[in-house]
Amino acid sequence: MKERRKEEILEYSDFFREGKERSGTATGISLDFCGFEHCLPRHSYGPYVRNNYVIHAVISGKGILDYAGKRWEIRGGQMFVLFPGAEATYYADKNDPWYYCWLGFDGRSAGKIVESIGFSEQTPVLTLSDVSRIESEIRKMLEARELTLDCQLRRNAGMLEILSTMIRDSVERETADGSPNIYSYSEYAVRYINNHFSEKVRIQDLADHIGISRSYLVKLVKQETGMSPQEYLIETRMRRASDLLSRTNDSIRVVAAECGYDDALAFSKVFKSRFGLNPTEYREKYSKNSASRGRKTEQGH
Repeated sequence: MKERRKEEILEYSDFFREGKERSGTATGISLDFCGFEHCLPRHSYGPYVRNNYVIHAVISGKGILDYAGKRWEIRGGQMFVLFPGAEATYYADKNDPWYYCWLGFDGRSAGKIVESIGFSEQTPVLTLSDVSRIESEIRKMLEARELTLDCQLRRNAGMLEILSTMIRDSVERETADGSPNIYSYSEYAVRYINNHFSEKVRIQDLADHIGISRSYLVKLVKQETGMSPQEYLIETRMRRASDLLSRTNDSIRVVAAECGYDDALAFSKVFKSRFGLNPTEYREKYSKNSASRGRKTEQGH
């Protein structure tokens, strides 16, 4: 009966303990174990103290985590971490017991990775955007069971994919207190636009370069500037254009090119929609260069 109960609970797992001398990569982490568990009602684990980091991703059902004197109710689509050296107990709900997968790892970079995901001793529970992706990767890792170099690399690749996915989630996760991300992507985007507005700037390319979705970039830049990235790009170009028109004798075509427009006519249309005047009219009204007053400029509008 004891063995049958164990089979009901433990679906698929394995221990690898890939030491630093074998698994040591530039990432500075090593895989210890991973697996799945269909828990029976009220099935519990602990109190127990780990010597590594263990992340559980809840696929379905719900349960409780008791840690550091606090209790967290956790359900499908969430994940929780167990910290090394910290005592924790977790157990399945009596009516809707959870089904989860887990990943245990350690190494010199493990703490930094866990922090980058967004975990802390005050926040051991986070939400996952796509738990099925984590589930799929762990299944692939368990298929590579042999202790060969080939399988070791496949397991490590799966572990890195899972951790990078979790870090990506943390970028797009808004914390309850509205605190900023570790790295300010909006500031980078704004600075990039300020420095490259005279070039061909595609917002999708900028989002890809930063490593976040276009929609999330739009949201961040709008929070930072009150405008979407495209609106901020146009505004930056128009500010530069108005400055050039008011203090230089450069032709409209040259001003357009310096502001990122190959087509002077398209530039003039955007400029007029922003200022209510075409570039020539704006220059005649606001030019600071007396020599340019009355001077016939090239018509590009």
